[in-house]
Amino acid sequence: MARKQARVAAMQLIYEQMEGGDGGEETLRGLIGFAPAGPGLAGEEEAPEEERPVQDAPAEEEAPALDPAYEEDRAFIRTLVEGVSAHASELDEKISAYLKDWSLERIAKVDLAILRLAFYELLFIKDVPETVVINEAVEMAKRYSTDRSGAFVNGVLGALSRAGQA
Repeated sequence: MARKQARVAAMQLIYEQMEGGDGGEETLRGLIGFAPAGPGLAGEEEAPEEERPVQDAPAEEEAPALDPAYEEDRAFIRTLVEGVSAHASELDEKISAYLKDWSLERIAKVDLAILRLAFYELLFIKDVPETVVINEAVEMAKRYSTDRSGAFVNGVLGALSRAGQA
């Protein structure tokens, strides 16, 4: 799993927690073992629904727990999810500061999960270029949220970047 997919899994766990789920190990195991059909983050064409393969997450004993790459991905995902959870109030304050004529309550929850993840990475994890974090957040918003979400997420993250805070 690449970091791009790990970020998607982290966003999904953050969203699950926002919706009252635990975003726990069972969900993480399922996300790591599941590759959804449809357009990828690089803009592939979506297959018609009847042509999409049904993919089940691997059973616990089939998850690649001994694969070093799996453990690295799992650790990265956990770092992101736990970091967003630990700094949620601070992240929401920062996000609010860059919203123009919006409030956190008006933001679609998927968009908020993406913004929390991107703000966390930009403010607390300094080993990834700012442009990579912003680009991947925008791609996630385009894929997992509304038609206008990509532009919205880009605008908020761009404002943070222009302010020199990232």
